[in-house]
Order: sequence, then C-alpha cells, then structure tokens
Amino acid sequence: MPTSSEMEKLRKRSIAKLDVDNALNHIAILIDLSLDAQFGRGVERALYLLDELANRELKSKQGALIEYFRANAWSAKEELAGERGSWDWEHAEREQQILALSRAAAHPGFAELDIGRRCQILTNRANQLDTMGRFVDAIEGWDKALRIIPNFAMALANRGLGLKHYGGLMEDDRERAILLLHAHDGLVAAVAPDAIYEGNNQTGLRRQFAATASEYAAAVDLDRVRASQHLDGNDLGRSKAEQAYRRWCLDRRLFLNPLNDLGAFTVAAIDDLVLPTMMEAFADRPGAFTPPPVIGFFNQMKQEYASARFMLFEGLNSTKLHFSDRGVRLFDTLDYPAHSLATERVRAAYRIAYSLLDKVAFLVDHVWKLGKIADRINFKNVWMAEGKSRLLDRFASYPNWPLRGLYWLSKELFDDEIKRTTAADARELHDIRNALEHKYLQVHEGWAWDLMLISPATNGLSLSIDSDLLEAKALRVMKIARSALIQLTLAIGVEERNKAAAAPDQLIGSMPLYGLDDRRKRRDPSW
Repeated sequence: MPTSSEMEKLRKRSIAKLDVDNALNHIAILIDLSLDAQFGRGVERALYLLDELANRELKSKQGALIEYFRANAWSAKEELAGERGSWDWEHAEREQQILALSRAAAHPGFAELDIGRRCQILTNRANQLDTMGRFVDAIEGWDKALRIIPNFAMALANRGLGLKHYGGLMEDDRERAILLLHAHDGLVAAVAPDAIYEGNNQTGLRRQFAATASEYAAAVDLDRVRASQHLDGNDLGRSKAEQAYRRWCLDRRLFLNPLNDLGAFTVAAIDDLVLPTMMEAFADRPGAFTPPPVIGFFNQMKQEYASARFMLFEGLNSTKLHFSDRGVRLFDTLDYPAHSLATERVRAAYRIAYSLLDKVAFLVDHVWKLGKIADRINFKNVWMAEGKSRLLDRFASYPNWPLRGLYWLSKELFDDEIKRTTAADARELHDIRNALEHKYLQVHEGWAWDLMLISPATNGLSLSIDSDLLEAKALRVMKIARSALIQLTLAIGVEERNKAAAAPDQLIGSMPLYGLDDRRKRRDPSW
C-alpha cells in the first residue's frame, strides 16, 4: 500500500509531457491506488486530468477509453463516499458513471477496443442500470456483452442476479419460475471451467455465484420448469407478413412481454403485459360497476404502442411505392429528400412512442396521487417539486425498485429545464422530437448523406437528419417506451402489494375483468 506522501507525489504528477497512452495509464494507476489507499484527492485529480486529456487531439479508441476511466473514477468516488448500496434515488456518482459508460459504448472508438474492454464497459453499465432499477435495459446490456464473449463471467452472473430480481416482481407464477430458471443457469455458466474472469478475486466470486445458484435451485423444481417452459414452437401468425412482423419484433425485443427479455423466443410473441390487481375506493371510480379508469388508460397506451411499433416495422421494411403517394405533387429540393408514406410511418412511430412517455408520467401522477398540474406534466418533471429541478421529498428514498428505475429511465431524455441526463444522445432525441412536433425535420436519403452529396441545413427553420439515423432513433425511442410500460406496470404491482400488506383486515370487494375479443377490434363499416 502506498504511503500518503507517495500518493500525494503521484497526485501532483503532470501529464503535460506524456503522450496520450501513457497519460491514460498514469490516470488508471492513480484511480486504482487512490481507491486502495482511501485517497479521495487522488480521484478528484484523476477526473481533472481526464478533462485535460480530452482536450487533446485523440485517436478514436482513446476517446472511448477516457470515458471508461471517467466512469471508474466516479465509481471510486462512490466507494470512498460510503455510498455503495445506497437506496437514495438521487445519486450523483451513479449518474455520472452511467453517463460516462453510455458515452464509451456509443463512442466511434468503442469498436476498436479489445473485446475484454468492450465487455467490461457494457457489463459495468448494465450493472449500474440494474442497481437503479432499470432491469429491462440492463438485461439487454449484459446480452450485448455476451454476444462479444459468450462466457464472460461477470455478465453471466450479473444477468442471472438481475433476472431473479426481475422475476420476483411478476404476479404470474409461470413467468416468475422461468426467469428464475434462467437466472440459475446464468450463475452456473459463470462458474463453469471455461468462464472468463478478469481480476484477482476469481475464487471468491466463483464460490459466491455457486452458492447463489444453489439457493435458486432449492427455491423451485428447476427440472420441472425446464421441461415445461416451451419457449419455442409457438405459431407466429397466419400469413407470411404477420410472421415476418412478429419475428422482427422478437428479434428487437419489442413485445410487451417479460419473456421477450430472455431472447427471441416465440412464446413471447404476444403483448401479454397487464396491470396488476388494483384496489381503488368507490370515491375514485366513475361508477360502481365499471373498472377503474386506469384500466382503460393503460389499454389505450398499449394500443398506441402496438400500433406505433407496426408503423415502424412497415416504414422500415417498405420497398414499394404506395398508391397513396401517387399524385402528391412535391418539388425536388436537390438535397435528396425522403418523402413517402414509409417515411411518415417512421416519423409517426417516433412521435407516438415519445408521447407515450408523457402519458406514463400522467399515470404516475394519478396512481401515486402527486397532485401535479395536469397540463405541465411530462416524463422528466413528474418526479420533481413543482416548478423546480429538485426531486420530490416523497421519492428521496421511496422503497419501490421498478419505480426508481422508471425515474432513472426518465434521465435518458433531455429537457430544457432539467438538463441532467444519463444518455449520450439525449439532446439528439429531444431535438428530433421537437422538430417533428413543431417545425421542419428535413429527412434526406441515407445513401446520399453517407456519400456527402448534401449540405445539411443549419438555419433555425429546420433540422437536417438522414433517413438511417431517423430510423435508428425511432427504434431507440420505441425501446424506451417499452421499458417504461413494463417498469410502470411492475411498479404499480409493488405499490398494490404494499397497500394490501399495510391493511390485511380491510374488507375488499372484487370485480373480474374479461379480455376484449379480437373481433371487436375490427372496424365495422356499417357503424
């Protein structure tokens, strides 16, 4: 262990005469030794040096590494502050870690890093997301790491732990058991002889993961669950078009179905996510014999999501001129404009998915009785004191993990009043949505943009974007909306169970709900 004087000497060392690679190596050592020596000033110095280094001319790979080491420095700050394991909703160190790791993963230089470093970045980011309650997005992050190194131990183990906690939120016994099975299998894979570990604590971690796997195996008959889970073999539809659509959704994890988070299994090709059993007083109901209005509201949100998802699919996969585009007189603006029904479907999908997030906020206000001003509610501010960027006191350490995750999901977005965000592309998502809703989003054909055949407009009237980027961001917003709907449903479930536990002797009536027959979704021309 270095002495305090040695640490102070290391802290004061300049990087002015070091090349970028040696400077990064010095900073990495400073972070590690500062954590070991409980030397907070060393971590602060490391963050300062990273900012200084970021101003140099860098290779793409080096830019990604700066963000990775920045996340490590904030992790050390969290540890030194005694904040590890804190339940506080607001957490500056974790916020900075997620942001830095998101920047690293989205950086052009990420693909140039060695595969081990890429897996570390993706796994560390997923771990942070899961800690804060964003388990849906965490699973996708661990899976990205495992596509690079299938036996990367920390991704396997943390994915297993995440799946177990995710399953614990389910009301459906079958889904809960299936997620527990896959959680167990992930931990078993993490202790297999070929599992790849990094660091010096392999023996201790293997012992810990093996013990947790044994605990899961004792909780349920896993062999029976494995034999009865039947994840594949389900019918994907009557026509080739429907089958292609459902396969596309499965591959991108777009079904409102927790089993889709396990992978592209055909059992998950339906939107079976529903609100949990809910208790409401008669005073809160529109009528004694009608369901709570929340049921209808959530129905509409699901329908909007499913419809926007199909619009996106059609927009991305359309290759023919639609008859509705014939005879629509437009002028060629000489910048390879993208105008068609297919493009408008992508635009509409983006707008609907983004607007769903504000509806999630409206439902949060209703269920948790926050009393917000209705016409001012949005996904970013519903958690905040009215007119301020300060978290409501009620949520400071509120014991609802998926609700906390929903709050942290809101940090993916940018707001002009609440500018703090954890996403590298938050401002870009906001600007696209603002242009779609209020001005001119100038979409150009992607191939022309790539070949630099156009000069994007920079005036205040329009925002220029290529069609490929619009499509990618529309898919991203769709995935954010899906995560939000799942998190909201499970958060309400936690709330309802807490309410029931707090009043075990309360007299409660019940009202059964029945599914809406698919035949009633057909528009009858005779109406």
